[in-house]
Amino acid sequence: MFLSRFFRNFGVAGRREVVFSLSFLVLLALSCALDTREQAAWAAQGKPDKPAKAKAKPLTVEQLAQLNGVALFGVPLKLNKGRFTVIYPGAGEFDKGFVSRSFGRGRMFSKIADVKNISHRKLLIDGHSKGKATLVGFLAGSALSRFDLVDDYKISFRMRIPKLDARGRFAFLLNHQGGSFVQTNFFQDIIIAATKTKVRTKDKRFASPAYRWFDKGPQGMPVVIACKGGKLSISIGVLNGKKEEMVEVVATEVTEPPPGKIGFNFQGFSFLISSLRIDGKFPRAWCEKEMAVLRKTGKLVTKMPAKKAPLPPLKGPAKKGPDLSKPDPEAEDEL
Repeated sequence: MFLSRFFRNFGVAGRREVVFSLSFLVLLALSCALDTREQAAWAAQGKPDKPAKAKAKPLTVEQLAQLNGVALFGVPLKLNKGRFTVIYPGAGEFDKGFVSRSFGRGRMFSKIADVKNISHRKLLIDGHSKGKATLVGFLAGSALSRFDLVDDYKISFRMRIPKLDARGRFAFLLNHQGGSFVQTNFFQDIIIAATKTKVRTKDKRFASPAYRWFDKGPQGMPVVIACKGGKLSISIGVLNGKKEEMVEVVATEVTEPPPGKIGFNFQGFSFLISSLRIDGKFPRAWCEKEMAVLRKTGKLVTKMPAKKAPLPPLKGPAKKGPDLSKPDPEAEDEL
């Protein structure tokens, strides 16, 4: 009886077992999938997070000034401990840092190669024995810096004047800001416009008109104008045999002169200025103001230049030079 019932219901029982088996397999697959996800989640939690890329620090005013030195001063800017240095060679850079004007038949050249007149080159440039030419001025003109100097600075240059007479006029301007300025005439006096004071040299060698004592040699005369610690001094170089001695011609006390521009005006002679160098306290306020203008016009450089990758080492064995330990038979034949 039992066997006959089993054979009769065999098809139904088989289908139920198949359905049960399929259901079991589906549940098993889902369980494995969930297990795998949980394991992956636990594994992810165990791994350390990748460090986020650090944001680049904004550049300082000093770094921006160095990147934009040519736009601000006409030449690359060197900065060290709150002080800056600019040096003007004679390839047109002076006109980028200064505004120049000529009067009448006068001319000014900041690019020495542009001086084509043979007599002018022979008079001022050829034979110039010291320093690198910065600027040539003929007959009459003026120049005023685009930048400001603060109360602590040093200006140095050489000045060659082959021909000078009583008609010659030369005034160097300092801390120029509108009607406020300091002026020296041929480096033998100091005039302070704000206080209407004038200090003349007490050295008898330089008290007479400049055409009587100014060195007209090809090397030119070195000049140093310095303002430091409340003192403004002007020194020039005097040849003593082969040695060049710097002598303070005139000096005076100054009480915190306001920031201002530098420049000069001249009339009645021609000259060559060489090795123009300006050192001073970094004019931060002026730089910030000018860089704001550059930023508005989209001309401000704000990215540091990319570092160049080192060159790969040379492949192959190094080339050997001649063996100098053995005598050269050809050389022996010549002897």
